[in-house]
Amino acid sequence: MRFNAEENQNVISFESDDSVIAISDISRGGVSLKHNNKLKVGDVVPVHLKYGDLEISANVKIVSASDVKAGGKFIDLDQATANKLLYLSLLIKDEPIAQSIQNISTTSVDD
Repeated sequence: MRFNAEENQNVISFESDDSVIAISDISRGGVSLKHNNKLKVGDVVPVHLKYGDLEISANVKIVSASDVKAGGKFIDLDQATANKLLYLSLLIKDEPIAQSIQNISTTSVDD
């Protein structure tokens, strides 16, 4: 599910650790992430998504990574969380949300 900024009608908020900058794609199985060159294959990062009243907390295991993009799959999902991810995917299927969902927990503090 890709997101289109021109058709932005609803907001998905997203929080994770500071290695993740944004989510650019989300599905029931996983996510495509933008990162700051800190993620590598095998890393596990927590994500918290909120879309209206729908909240999803899950862990993502990185399965592919380049310097700025990574692909991850959701791991250790209980059935309720898996159903929420499926529901979110269906909600945004015909209504793209944003070009990318920025991590609201990151700040621009220098290392």
